[in-house]
Amino acid sequence: MTERQVTIPNKPLVVGSVATLNHLACLQPIELPQQCDLLEIRLDGMAGHEEALQIELDRFTEIPLLFTARAANEGGLMALSTEERSELLLSVADRATWIDVELASYDDMHDAIHRIRMKEVGLILSYHNFEETPEEFALQRTIDLAEEADIIKLAVMHHGVEDFARCTRLLKRNDHPMSFMGMGQLGAVSRLLYAQHGSLLNYGYLGDEPTAPGQWPAKMLKDAIAALDPIVWS
Repeated sequence: MTERQVTIPNKPLVVGSVATLNHLACLQPIELPQQCDLLEIRLDGMAGHEEALQIELDRFTEIPLLFTARAANEGGLMALSTEERSELLLSVADRATWIDVELASYDDMHDAIHRIRMKEVGLILSYHNFEETPEEFALQRTIDLAEEADIIKLAVMHHGVEDFARCTRLLKRNDHPMSFMGMGQLGAVSRLLYAQHGSLLNYGYLGDEPTAPGQWPAKMLKDAIAALDPIVWS
C-alpha cells in the first residue's frame, strides 16, 4: 500500500448530508460553504441512478465529499448487499475525500476499502444503535475494534442524561479521532455537546428532511458550533 496523506480535522466540522438524487440536484455549490464543511452523499439512497449521479457530482468540485453506502440494518435507505455497496463506493472513489463504512461490514468490504484507500481516501468506520446507548465498556470495545479507521463514528440512541455523561467520558478518554452523536429526542442537544468536547464530524441535513433522527439543519448546526466556547480544541 502506498503511503496515504489523509488530513484529519483539528476542530469540529459540520457534515451536510443529502440522501436523494433530487435533493443533490437542488443544491447550489456556491452556497455550501455557508452551510457545511463536507458534503455527505448517501449512495444507499441513490442506487440505480449512478449515471445521473456522476453528472451531478461534476458540480461539486470545491467541497470535500464523503460517500456513504449504508447497510439497511444500520439505517440504510435500501436493502443493498455488501457487494452492491462496495461497487457504489468504488464507482465514486476518484471523487471521494472520505468514505464511511460500518464496522460490522469492514471484513466483508475489506477489498473495496483497501482499493479506495490506495487513492488517499480517508476511512470512517461507524457504529449505529437505534435502540439505546450501550454501556461504557461495550462502546469502548467498539472503539478499540475500529482502530483501523482514520475517524471512528458512533451514533447511539439517547434516553437520559447518563447517556450524555457516558459518551462525553469516552470522547475525553480516547485519543483516536472520533465522531460522536446521539439520536432521538435528546439527539439535537447531544450533537452540540459532543462538538464542544471534540467530536470532529457533526452531521446536519441539507434540504427538507433529516437523514437520521436528531439531526439539525446543517447551517444551523454550523452557526451553533461556531458560537461555542471550545473545550478541547484551539
